[in-house]
Amino acid sequence: MMRERSARVMLAACFTLTTLGACSIKSETAPSNFYMLNSMSTEAATGGAQSGLSDLELAIGPVSVPAYLDRPQIVTRGPGNEVTLSEFDRWAEPLKDNITSVLTDNLSRLLPTERVSVYPSSLARDLDLRVTLEVIRFDGSMGGDVVLDARWSVIPADAEAPLRTERSGITQPASDSGYAAVVNAMNRALDSLSREIAAGVRHAAGR
Repeated sequence: MMRERSARVMLAACFTLTTLGACSIKSETAPSNFYMLNSMSTEAATGGAQSGLSDLELAIGPVSVPAYLDRPQIVTRGPGNEVTLSEFDRWAEPLKDNITSVLTDNLSRLLPTERVSVYPSSLARDLDLRVTLEVIRFDGSMGGDVVLDARWSVIPADAEAPLRTERSGITQPASDSGYAAVVNAMNRALDSLSREIAAGVRHAAGR
């Protein structure tokens, strides 16, 4: 009888310890935060209302990002060559897709033309120009600067050789040490890149 009672006490103690351990693990697991880059507002897209651009048919793509950025986790820089992948601060969609959609929307506001689509697209039947983008670096440090280094080209629809190829280096400060500040600085950098590409498209189109 005593042996059975001791066994029951030991089982109850093991169950209690297991439950407490599970609760402890759960309480230490932080919830994930998800972020997206956003298009610039219509008010921010100053200089877009120009004549002679409304009939321009433009496609964006392909857009490429380096392998170290092609992941759900947000990547930040540390000292030296250190990079940090945040397990709890992530992109809501693949960064390459987010950049493509934001760039497409921004250019439709900056040029302006409503005939901007993602390449390849069935909507672009009478395509005039295409913009390709190769992101070389797009990250920042906590409380430091975000750096966007990218190579882009403006290509005629009926040719492979680009009319214009540029490399843009853009730096934006992060206002504080949080991931939200890093993403906001990345957004401003992408806005600046959109303006540079819009100017390149206008030049290539001769308008």
